[in-house]
Amino acid sequence: METNVAFSDLHGSAKLDGQYYVMWHRKIQYFLHHKKIFDHLTTSMPEPVEPENRQTAEYHRELDAYNKWRDQDLSMCFTMLSCMHDNLIREYEKYSTTKELWDVLKVAYGSTSATRLRSLTLKFNQYVLDQNTR
Repeated sequence: METNVAFSDLHGSAKLDGQYYVMWHRKIQYFLHHKKIFDHLTTSMPEPVEPENRQTAEYHRELDAYNKWRDQDLSMCFTMLSCMHDNLIREYEKYSTTKELWDVLKVAYGSTSATRLRSLTLKFNQYVLDQNTR
């Protein structure tokens, strides 16, 4: 029940729209911690390389672990995307892992980069122009 409530909050009014990233960021972290897949935000798992000579039991174990990890990661990517407004989904659906998506969102909304400051300046200037034309 707790998970459903947390997910409905993320999926409902708390959707990322380019604003309030810090709160959205925290909610995603809490949700992943609760689901016990928090490590997907910080690590990726490479697909195992099939041995040239023959498939081994070790390779099959690694492949099974990778497939389980990949299923969880795809599910989390879907969860994160579904917790965004539609205009952002189109922009961020191209990222293939939770970590990659998380890192890109952090740069776009969570840090004070030169690009972010420029974007905010342009938005502010447009707002001022709009107010002056009324």
